[in-house]
Amino acid sequence: MNISYISTYPPIRCGIGTYTNFLSQALSRINKELRISIVAENGAKKIKDKLFKTSPCFNRKEDYVQKINAATAEFCPDIVHIQHEFAVFNPDERFLNLLQELKKKTKIVLTLHTVHTNETNDWNIEAMSIEEYNLRMSRLVNAIIVHQVSMKEELVRQNVNEKLLHVIPHGTEILEQANKIEAKRKFELPESSRIILSFGFFGKLKRKELIVEALPEVLKKVPDAYVFFSGHVRDWVQEDFETRKLYEEKAKELGVSNHVIFAKRYIHDDEIDLVLDCSDVVVFPYFQEWYSGSGSLHLAIGAFKPIVVSKIPKFEEVPGEISKELVFNPDDSSKLAKILIKLLVNNNFRESIIDNVKSYALATSWDLIAKTHMQLYKTL
Repeated sequence: MNISYISTYPPIRCGIGTYTNFLSQALSRINKELRISIVAENGAKKIKDKLFKTSPCFNRKEDYVQKINAATAEFCPDIVHIQHEFAVFNPDERFLNLLQELKKKTKIVLTLHTVHTNETNDWNIEAMSIEEYNLRMSRLVNAIIVHQVSMKEELVRQNVNEKLLHVIPHGTEILEQANKIEAKRKFELPESSRIILSFGFFGKLKRKELIVEALPEVLKKVPDAYVFFSGHVRDWVQEDFETRKLYEEKAKELGVSNHVIFAKRYIHDDEIDLVLDCSDVVVFPYFQEWYSGSGSLHLAIGAFKPIVVSKIPKFEEVPGEISKELVFNPDDSSKLAKILIKLLVNNNFRESIIDNVKSYALATSWDLIAKTHMQLYKTL
């Protein structure tokens, strides 16, 4: 079988490219005869092996239809699998035209990493609503993959044919465990501390100030607790500067500045496992109303770390598959504090959560997720 993916790809910093890399490598492990090609956005690494090739050829800001169509045709794929994110493929006629061209020659699988509704949409579309756009996309493909049950249910509500829809969880990379003390030394963290980790870029909708707001209550019960923001301020994103400043001001206002630590440098992808090894619990306090999965969440799961998440569709697998006790409302820092205290003080509770996290990590390992993809491909 010959599969072509259309996606971003490393070394471009993009969660979709990272996803495609993990999935394609897992498929290569489980099927030694599978031929994989990746039609990638410019900036991707060019690879030309016997069974694995990349072709960096398009720019999301240009009319990419002919370039992607031509690059895909060179690989003569049995199936084209598009890893879709609106930031890469804006909701306009270009992407619909691409689907129409590809459909003439091959089967199309579309993974929707985000599902918008008319209420959550923040893209300017003049010709139609976002729900009409989702429906038009669906009528041009042979299968649609989403990561959450709620994403499928929302698309069905939008009149997408349910028979097209397949729920496949986000994959989990099982990370190697490093020495915790050595990892803390690498990032200049107190060795005897208990680390509440928030990693990834800053941004208003990530609501990380809630962790700072919860900290005074946590410190009453866990005086050696520290919050570690391992994310990096992107020079070209003003919102990153604003939100980091907000966290610093909030910490100063609450008198906990000495227990809030910011990474002193950009932390590369190959160091994420060490960052996670430093932590005792990882927090995701986001507030997002649209439907999506979370690669960051699965990195924490792959490190077998206790996690605490806000109650939004993005994290629905946590209460469903790990524990309902790890969830708080996005504006409730007091509830967040109570969960953190329980995880840091109650060893029996903590160990039971870690066991559940391990089980879910193994159930969603990339090799198993790749096998599920292969099963779908064979039905088309």
